[in-house]
Parts: sequence; C-alpha cells; structure tokens
Amino acid sequence: MRTGFSYENSLWWSSIAHPTFNPGPINSAWDVAIIGGGFSGLWCAHHLLNNNPGLAIAIFEKNLVGSGASGRNGGWASALYPMSDRALEKRSGREEITALHLHLAKSIDEIGEFDRHNAIGSGFFKGGSLSIARNKGQLERIEKNNPQAFLCEQELNTHIHMQGAMGGSFTQDCAVLNPAALVVGLAKNLATRGVSIFEHSLASQNSQGVTVSVDGEEKNVKSKYVVEAIEAYRDRTRHQIPIYSLMVATEPLSESDWEQIGLNQRESFAENRHMVTYAQRTSDNRLAIGGRGAPYLFASKRKDSSESRAQIHSQIRSLAIDWFPILKERKFTHAWGGAVGVTRDWSPFVHWDGRLGALGGYGGDGVTLSYLAANSLADLISGNNSDRAALPFVNWHSKKWEPEPLRWLGVNLAITLTKLADVEERITQRASLLGKFIERLF
Repeated sequence: MRTGFSYENSLWWSSIAHPTFNPGPINSAWDVAIIGGGFSGLWCAHHLLNNNPGLAIAIFEKNLVGSGASGRNGGWASALYPMSDRALEKRSGREEITALHLHLAKSIDEIGEFDRHNAIGSGFFKGGSLSIARNKGQLERIEKNNPQAFLCEQELNTHIHMQGAMGGSFTQDCAVLNPAALVVGLAKNLATRGVSIFEHSLASQNSQGVTVSVDGEEKNVKSKYVVEAIEAYRDRTRHQIPIYSLMVATEPLSESDWEQIGLNQRESFAENRHMVTYAQRTSDNRLAIGGRGAPYLFASKRKDSSESRAQIHSQIRSLAIDWFPILKERKFTHAWGGAVGVTRDWSPFVHWDGRLGALGGYGGDGVTLSYLAANSLADLISGNNSDRAALPFVNWHSKKWEPEPLRWLGVNLAITLTKLADVEERITQRASLLGKFIERLF
C-alpha cells in the first residue's frame, strides 16, 4: 500500500476485499473533476448523477478509495452535528436549523436504503444510540441537555448492562455499519454508473481544471467544475486541523457474553465523558470501541505514528474492560486510527463559487454529514433551488485557527483539560467546571 496506514490492523478493512480502481488513461476533459475518493467525493458523484445521469465525472484519489477517515471511523451513521444549536443560532434561523436536523435524520435512512438496494453488505442496522452516565456529573448534563430522551437506570438496563451506569438517553436516529465496506461498495456502484475513479493519482485544482500527478508524471485536465473533497488531508493550513481518533475491537463474542453486555438491537453507545468515546456491536458480534486523546501535532502535521499510539489504544481497552469486566478474559484483535478534520468553530462547510466546490470539517460526524453535505453541493452545482442548498453549513466560513505555536499550545491544553474534566466529574460527582471553561475556549 502507498499509505503508511496498516490495513491489517483495522477491523473494517480486514473483513472486506478492495478492488483496484484504475479505468485506464486519463481523458483530457471532464464535466466534473473530484479530488478525493472518500465519502465526500463519492457521495458528491452519486448525487450529481442522480441530478444529471449524463455527466462525465472523474474522481482522483491520492492513495486508495476510502483510505482516509471514510474507511477508518467508528461506523456510526448518526444525526449528530458537531456544532450546538445555540452556536448555530448566531448565524442561522430556526427554520434552517430545524431543516438541518430533519435532513440529517432522513439521510441515515437514505444511506440504509442505498445499502439494501445495491446489496452493499456493510452490516447497516438502525438500532439507535445510547448516551450513558456513570457519575452524577455526567447524569446532570444528560438530564439538562436531552430531558425528553432521558432514561433512568432501570430503563437504560433494558438496552445495555454497563458497570456503574446510572442513567442515560436514547435516540432512534443512529445506525451502525462497516464504513470501509460502505465506501468501497459506493465506489463500485459509481464505477458501474460510468464514473471514472483513479487511485494513486494526486490531483490539485488549477484555473482550467486539475493537475494530476501519476508516478511522477503530471497532466493538466480540463473540467467545467472541480470539487475538493479531501477533509483532513489538506496541506498544513489554518482553515482546518487534523485531530486523531483511535479504535480497538474485540474477538467475536459469544451469545452468553452478549447476554451480560446487552445491545440486542445493536445500539451504538458512548459514555457521556468530555473526552469523546463511541462504540458499537458489529455485524459479526465484536465490540468496536473508539476514543480521542492523541496529541495534536505541531503545524497540523499528519503522522502515521499518531494513528497507532499504543498508550491511547491501551487506555481504550482499559475503558472497555471497565465498562464490561467480562472483556478482561477476551482478546482484543484489532487496533487502528485516523485523522478527522476540525474547523476553529467546529462547523462543517460546503463552499461553492460557481466553478470550484469544497466540503468537509465534519469533526468526527462524517458518515452521515458527508452524505448530506455532498447532496447540498450537488444541488448547488446542478442549479437546483432546494432547501438543502441553503442549510446552515452552506457557504459557512469559520475563523482561521491561531498561528503556531499558539495553536499547538491551545489544542493540546484543551486535550489535557478535557481528560482532567472527566477526572473532576468522577471525584466531585457534579458537572465539571473545567468542562465549561473548555467549551468557552473553543
């Protein structure tokens, strides 16, 4: 592989076959040239073809289809949005915010229908999602932020048997899946519809279209429209930074194990910590768990070693055993990670100037958001006057991140304080004051 990422270490990639996408010589002109072969670029091609099946579309991927965050994430197709409604209200109206949430929920079902109709086999299952409190501080925040969906301890126990759980909340708007299977299946579907996907092809936009480099040789390709869909894989920039998220997975667990854990409807779940966690019961009955905590690298540098930090993987395994002590006797068979793109205000974006489009900044919620953002951008390119083309993230411009070394100091301070906020809540049994400070900081 040409990327430093080890596919063998990822549960998602180890369970699927990856075809080669190389349709032959690169033509000199296309209607749409898309840079990036992850969910954003692929879904954009999908929606564009739905709007206009006659378009000639080329996708250029530096490594392999889905080799970035698209194939490495936690496998949640959720209706979560990285920016709060309170923050959105400063720049968007209530109707736009309501439409955003409705479209996110609708997008989950549309992804599931695409998976079923095309026999993708991603293990898509919409069992909802649980947020779980294991101390009074976490419980206080759940009751305050989502009182309508609140579950008492007894109600939560009908879903999951987590050690120390005191209560939580539940939403139906979440599905679990194997993201690598979905991204490869989507690419294969697009290839049958006439989209040309070029792997190992580094591309950059220019005034006429794109410049493509393959094996050291450059070629200028004309294109009426260009879409930049590279998420955290932009060159070092202050517009977006890479934050690392790491995962582990267990061996397949027995039915008796699952009787002790729960999750009969394959609910996704997370402890309501300040430091992000997320987990799911996979289609082959493993537990896949992820979390943050890896340090931010100076000048927004991406480094393969940050995707496989033994200390963070060990912490995630320890957390899983703390949740479910039975896992102490079970094997953890996979450990991997990847980078997600984060803007200064945590807002996703779709930019469109009439020729060049860009999308990204999903902050870790990209499985569903990439589908919806690509749908919005496809409508803008196609000239469709839809409400998707006016959702809050369309033409949203975030402030730049601070210059270095302030950025490195600030982001890593926030990561450290986030860990301490969880310690504070466990000790004081009330909502963390540090957590409130971190919220103001970002």
